This record gives sequence, structure tokens and C-alpha cells, in this order.
Amino acid sequence: MKKFFAVFITLIIALSLVSCGSAKGTDEYTCETAEEAVANIALGFNFGNTLDTTGDWFDRENIEACETGWGNPLITKEQVAAVKKAGFNAVRLPVTWRDHIDEDGTIDKIWLDRVAEIVDYIMDEDLYCIVNVHHDTGSDGWIRASEKNYNEKGDVYAKIWEQVATRFKDHGEKLLFESINETLDEQGNWGWPDAGDTQGIYLYTQRFVDVVRSCGGYNEVRNLVLNTYAASSGGAISDFILPEDTVENHLILEVHNYDPQGFCWQDASWTQMTDEWGSDSDKAAMDSYFEDTARRANELGLPLIIGEFGSWDKGNDSERAEHAGYVVGKANEYGIKCFWWSCGDAQLIDRYTAKPVHEEIIEAMVKAIK
Repeated sequence: MKKFFAVFITLIIALSLVSCGSAKGTDEYTCETAEEAVANIALGFNFGNTLDTTGDWFDRENIEACETGWGNPLITKEQVAAVKKAGFNAVRLPVTWRDHIDEDGTIDKIWLDRVAEIVDYIMDEDLYCIVNVHHDTGSDGWIRASEKNYNEKGDVYAKIWEQVATRFKDHGEKLLFESINETLDEQGNWGWPDAGDTQGIYLYTQRFVDVVRSCGGYNEVRNLVLNTYAASSGGAISDFILPEDTVENHLILEVHNYDPQGFCWQDASWTQMTDEWGSDSDKAAMDSYFEDTARRANELGLPLIIGEFGSWDKGNDSERAEHAGYVVGKANEYGIKCFWWSCGDAQLIDRYTAKPVHEEIIEAMVKAIK
């Protein structure tokens, strides 16, 4: 009997040391590096306009109303399984917290429970999952890129991440946290920000890293995703200030790309609209974008993901498929991975039937990663 218990205890200890997550001791954790994580991500998918919904017309205790407020149904296990079956192995889960927190940043338990439920749907399918702070930023966000804003709101932001990181501290390496989404200056500039009005990006990013690392468990080494000003590339990458971290090689950079905007968007009044893409000049522009973006990310020493890209349906699936396949293929040449923004007329998985739609686009992207 003593021998049996000895073997049993040995087995339990061995199981506790398995995988990314392997805990080498009670307080020491390991997981794949940021470079390894990005290399292992093949193709990503966003559940857009769902948990990131905002509005003051619904009861915050009515989770269904909150989640479906922008026209999408509740996220289900079947939808997540369909995303995996279609060829995606990573899901970015945009979450807006502004309508689900008290003044000090305490998250409604019912909301955090629902976010956790969906995270588990994703991770149960062995997919990478990225959880972020989404429409708390942007044109109508309470988080701005300025130092003044950080001094006023930084503690609330930190309180949100403290709760999220603590809730998920036992989730392994395939769960990543993303600091902020598309954060703008006090004037809401999507282009170049006002001079001196981006220090808040660094302050929020550093606070994010510090808070997550302090929350124990896998958070000590979890891969964290950091966004530039407005999730832009170009100068926004070069101006990005790296936060200090207590571990090496566990930070990932993220930018977004909807180029060319006249093709990708349904309505972009600032440019010429078109439903065509694929000319030599179109491809040359995309080549130049990735060459420049990869160079700037390499100068920072961070692996890179395109956290959002995609195009809206104008009855031009062949052109959209060519564009999507080219973007994903060119990104892969530089070790960059792409996450399709899926909602509305950019939807690739029908959220009601859990069936693929616009399959030509999916096939083009899947082919581009092989």
C-alpha cells in the first residue's frame, strides 16, 4: 500500500509539471517565447462587434443584450469549432469593459464570467486566444494616448487588468493579453497625433505589463501583445517605446491593416472607393508596406501580428480572395501573422448557422499559409 501511494504521489507531481505550461516549482512557470507563439499561429480570426459592443440602451445585467447589441448572436461552442474547422488556429476576442465596470474599475462578475466562458470555448478547441481592452479606446473611448489621461484613468485601467489577469492566472500559454486597441490622442486623430500627446501609450503599456506580471501564475511569463498609437504602422512603430519587463522574449507587437482603404471599407469618404484589387501597383504597395513594417518591428526586436485586417463585401469575392491571400502570404514571408476582422459584411463564419461563408476568401488565406 505504501508503494502504491508513493507511485500515486509521483504521478500527481509529474502531471503538475506538464506543458505550458510546465510549472518548474510552485511559483515558477514557463511557456513558449513570443517568437515561438507567433510562429505557431497560422491564421487568426476576430469575433468582432460582439463582446466589444458599447451602448447605454441595454441593461448591463442582461448579458445577452450586451453581447448582441450590435447585431451578432451570442458566441457559442459551435461557432468556435467552425472557426477552427475553417482553418484558423487563433482567435482574437475583443472585449469592451467600459459599460461593465464601476467608477473604480471593478468589473461586473456576470460580465467577467461570460468572458471567461468564451475564453474556455476557444481554449478547449486548442486555439490561441487573445483578450484585450477594445472600445474603451478609439474615437469614443475613455482611454487616450496622453499623459494627462493616464494620470486621470490609469488606476481604473490597472484595476481592470488586475481582475482579468487574476481570473485567468491558471490558463496556459495559448492565452495572450493585449494591452489596448486603437488608442488616440485627446483630439481623436487617426493620423499623426499632436506633438507630445502620445506619452500615455507608453505609460498605459508599462502599467499593463507590470500589473499582469504581478498577478501570479502563468501571468509571470505570459506572452503580452502591445499596440502602437491607433494600431498604426510606419512612424507609430518607430516611435513606440518598449516597456520594461521582468522576463525576456514575451512581448509581441500588434498593428492593424485595412489597405487600401478604398477597397477594404464599404465607405471611406477620404479616398476613392473601388471594388477591384490585384494590379501590379496594388501588389507593389503591399510589398512595400510589409517590407517597411517588418523592418521597423525588427528594429524594436519584437515579433509582429496584424491584429485586424479584412475587406467588406461588395459582390467582389474574387478580388477579396486575391487581396486576402496576398496579404496573408506576404505577411508570412516576414514571419508576420494575420487576424481577419469578422463581422457584418466582412463575416466569414455565419454566426447563426456556424457555417463558412465567402469560402473563396477562406480558401485563399488557408492556401497562403501552407
